[in-house]
Amino acid sequence: MSKEEQTINFTREAFLHPVNLGVLLIATISAFVVNDMGMLPNLILAMAFSTELIYLGIVPRLSQFQQNVKLKKMHARDPADEEKTMFQELDPKSRKRFLTLKRLTKLIRKNFDRLPYSSQGLLENIRNKIQELTSNYLILLDLHKRYRLYINTSVEESLKREVEKEEREIDHMESDRLKRTTARRVEILKKRLEKFKIAKEKYLISETHLETIEDAIQYIYEQSMTMSNPDEIGFQLDNLLEEVEETSQLIDDMERDIFPYHTGLDDFNLDEEFREMEKEQKARSESNANSSNRVKE
Repeated sequence: MSKEEQTINFTREAFLHPVNLGVLLIATISAFVVNDMGMLPNLILAMAFSTELIYLGIVPRLSQFQQNVKLKKMHARDPADEEKTMFQELDPKSRKRFLTLKRLTKLIRKNFDRLPYSSQGLLENIRNKIQELTSNYLILLDLHKRYRLYINTSVEESLKREVEKEEREIDHMESDRLKRTTARRVEILKKRLEKFKIAKEKYLISETHLETIEDAIQYIYEQSMTMSNPDEIGFQLDNLLEEVEETSQLIDDMERDIFPYHTGLDDFNLDEEFREMEKEQKARSESNANSSNRVKE
């Protein structure tokens, strides 16, 4: 968890939520309107106050509310600061990939600047799309890293062994109730395994898009070295625009997985899932170590 996330006051965020403020405003106005109707204003204010206390006691602790606040804060940050933070959190190999792409985009701009002034209007559109591709490339590198961390854990094999073990034990169980309970657990374990399948697929998709963006920028750079008229890039620009749209859609899909707006077994909160797996793995290792020590004693 980043320092910024640790400093978020979720109670304050819940209180300042537009819906909550709207309800409080309506309650206050209602109490003012019926001010001459005996105890009714006091009753309205008392109910509003008690409901607000319950609301502030529950909502700020909900994981879904906290995820939505974090996502809102992330999008509200300055894009330059966000990119800088994202870059610093990349592994060395990914940093090198991004810096290589960034260097190519700078060389493209220099080549474009040497073209006639009459061409700069069309070239500005290309520059903007290249900048958008570069930003998407950095986000994809970050997502690529997260999925790689997810699928490289040993938890998947542990889950497979657990499923096989439980399925074997079900065959020897005599209690129908115990069978149903165990079957439900097996179903949940299989859902967790399905997430690994999804993660592997999206890991490969993100790698393909990264390579495609690299190829597109490299091609534009090569074109810019010999281009005398920006119209020459016509068809290639169309492909570039299409690539931007596809990559943007991929990023939106992946971000919904990492910061889901809905809860449930089918949702895929990558960061939370990864942390839970690490805790589970650590607890299992400690348990095995304690068992080994008892055996030695």
